[in-house]
Amino acid sequence: MDGKGIFEFTMEKIPRLLERFLIKNIINIENIDLFVFHQANKYMLEMMRRKMNIPPNKYVICIENFGNTVSNTIPIALRESFNTELFKNSRNIILCGFGVGLSMSICNIVKN
Repeated sequence: MDGKGIFEFTMEKIPRLLERFLIKNIINIENIDLFVFHQANKYMLEMMRRKMNIPPNKYVICIENFGNTVSNTIPIALRESFNTELFKNSRNIILCGFGVGLSMSICNIVKN
């Protein structure tokens, strides 16, 4: 695994993916209440959050509790947030997955 290459890929592609997704779906980043990204590592998550200007209080980081459980990190992070006021008060939630295979995806969940 090329850790440096994966990091560079993620830092370049994921912010652009989010930007394109928001534009295509006519969503302002300010209208997103919660961001749940793949919990790759805390350093990468924090760097992406800063690069995308996402407020820390809208961004889930729970990797310190479970580590990188690969494809399970987003469901685990959602479950960890489930009983918080932030989750309960969130209407628009962005989920973003990415991985070593240089794959990536993003979706928006809208709660009633």
